[in-house]
Amino acid sequence: MMSAEKRNKLAGYLREYAITQRQVAKIIGKSYVATSNKINNKTDFTRSEIQILHDALHIPISVFFD
Repeated sequence: MMSAEKRNKLAGYLREYAITQRQVAKIIGKSYVATSNKINNKTDFTRSEIQILHDALHIPISVFFD
């Protein structure tokens, strides 16, 4: 699972760029709840989801990894 520090980096990035969890959910094709679970470190993002978010929103891949 993503460490709390990385999760905070992701959440911080989303806040900084005014990206909502609903936008992330739509882009990766998951429900709001499933996406919230991923952002809150209850489940992991898949590699393909990370790549999709990087491509669509320019989120640095390093935000997802230690």
